[in-house]
Amino acid sequence: MKFLKGLIKFILVIVVLLVVAGGGILFLMSSPAKVVDVTYTEQDFQSYLEKGGIVFDENHASAEDIFAGNVITTGQVSVTATVTNQELTAIANRSMNDNSVMKNVKIKCIGDDELIMSAEIGSIAPLIEQFPILERFEAGLRLIENKPVYMHATLFYDENTQKFDGVTKELYIGRIKIPTNQANNNLEAGGTALNNAISNLNGFSVNSFKVNEEGFHFDGTIPENIQSAGSFGN
Repeated sequence: MKFLKGLIKFILVIVVLLVVAGGGILFLMSSPAKVVDVTYTEQDFQSYLEKGGIVFDENHASAEDIFAGNVITTGQVSVTATVTNQELTAIANRSMNDNSVMKNVKIKCIGDDELIMSAEIGSIAPLIEQFPILERFEAGLRLIENKPVYMHATLFYDENTQKFDGVTKELYIGRIKIPTNQANNNLEAGGTALNNAISNLNGFSVNSFKVNEEGFHFDGTIPENIQSAGSFGN
């Protein structure tokens, strides 16, 4: 619920900006401030699957499915591997399904515990289906569809708490820079929800995790197959 309240507050700020400033803000939102320079090939996608020993079929789960706990997992495999920027970008895009909100995702690890990501906000219909309370903000939400997003953030795994953590250093919607304190306050509960989703993912465990220029260094176990439990609208 805290995540939902934070999300609504974040959305309301964007909607108010649009109402007050009109077309000028809408134009700025439509133009990307920054785009991450990462591309991927089919070989990158296959390499990711091979490193993880993953079964990937047409009913695969998206990131949104995992976040919502809308998954069915089977099997478990041990993995010790470095996932490159190209492989991260490949799986982020190839795992999209009807429940996905983001598209054209590009991920690049730029240093110790730091990464940047650019993407586009696609259809917000899955978000409304998952959180019906957002129907009252649908008109405003429609205004941010197909708008570019850029984020610079930290990401690390705390072995004491056994949770992933990080902070947002920069966040843009188009060319509009969102204040970092606002972004971190409103997205903090999202991080908690993500950790809860991962902790409830059968077959997933972490021995060690590190981000650097080479990518994600992961040692642990993952489910062999993660399937979507169905459309959010069902």
